[in-house]
Amino acid sequence: MADECIHGFDDGLCAICFPPPEFEPAPKAAPLPRSGRATGTRPRRPPARVPGASRPTLLADAPQIDAKALRIYHVTHFDNLAPILHAGALLADAAGAKPVVDVSAPDAREFRRTATIDGTDAVVADYVPFLLTTDAHVWNAVRTATPDPRLAEETTKRAPADFVILVSSVAGALGDDAELPGAIVVTDADAAAGGALEASAWPEIQRALQRLHRDDEGARLHTAELLVRECLPLDNVALIAVANDPVRDRVRSALAAAGLRTRVAVYPPWFQPTPDDAE
Repeated sequence: MADECIHGFDDGLCAICFPPPEFEPAPKAAPLPRSGRATGTRPRRPPARVPGASRPTLLADAPQIDAKALRIYHVTHFDNLAPILHAGALLADAAGAKPVVDVSAPDAREFRRTATIDGTDAVVADYVPFLLTTDAHVWNAVRTATPDPRLAEETTKRAPADFVILVSSVAGALGDDAELPGAIVVTDADAAAGGALEASAWPEIQRALQRLHRDDEGARLHTAELLVRECLPLDNVALIAVANDPVRDRVRSALAAAGLRTRVAVYPPWFQPTPDDAE
C-alpha cells in the first residue's frame, strides 16, 4: 500500500500536502522565416483535403477522460453511517435504506419514488444517488446554508462538518454489470426533474460523461447525478472523506466496530463553501 499524507490520501494526491507546481511560461520559439526566399526553400502548404474524406480529429474532440476512473461522491449525515455499515452497502430508497437523518425533503423523496428512468423499468428511488463533483450545487447549498427544495429544511441548518462523503468510482459503481443497461444511469440534472437528459446504456454513459466534463469547462457537472441500481457495496467505497480530525476518529471507530478498514481522509476543502453557489 502507498504511503499516506496526514489527510489520508496517497502521496502526491493531496492538493494541500502536494500543491501543483507554479506555472512557468514556455520559452519563446525562434521566429520562422517570413518566406521561402531567405532559406532557398518554398514555404509548405497544408495538404489539400480530398472531397468526401473525414476531417482530422481535433484535440478537443478526442477522448479526454477515462470514464470508469472518474470519482463519484455520496454525501450523507454522520448519523446515517451506522445503518450503512450494518447493511454493508449504500442502499437505494426502494431497496430498504433507513436514514436516521433524512437529508432529502419529503416531497422530493416522494417524487423520486414515482419518476421513471428512460430505457429502464425502474424509478429514481430504485437507485443510490451520487454526485460527480464535490462542488455540486445541492451539496454547496448545505455548505452555504442555502435553502434548496431538494433538501429537508433541517439539512441546511446543520454544520457541513456533520456530514461525510463516501467516495467511489464509475468502475466501482458498475461492478460486474458493465454490459447491463440500467445498472447505472447518468443525468445532466436532478434525475427526477423534467427534461433531465439520461443515459442508461454504457456507450451512452461514456459519451454523456465526456460531454459533462467538456461542455462549459465542466460546469454541467455541478447539476449532474450518477445513479447506481439498488446498492453500492462498501467494498467498492475507496475512502470516506470528513471535515476534521474528531469526525475522522469517530468514523474510524465505527468502521472498526463493523470490522471494516475503509480509508478515512480529512479534506476540509470539500466541506467549505465555494463562490459559485447559484444554479
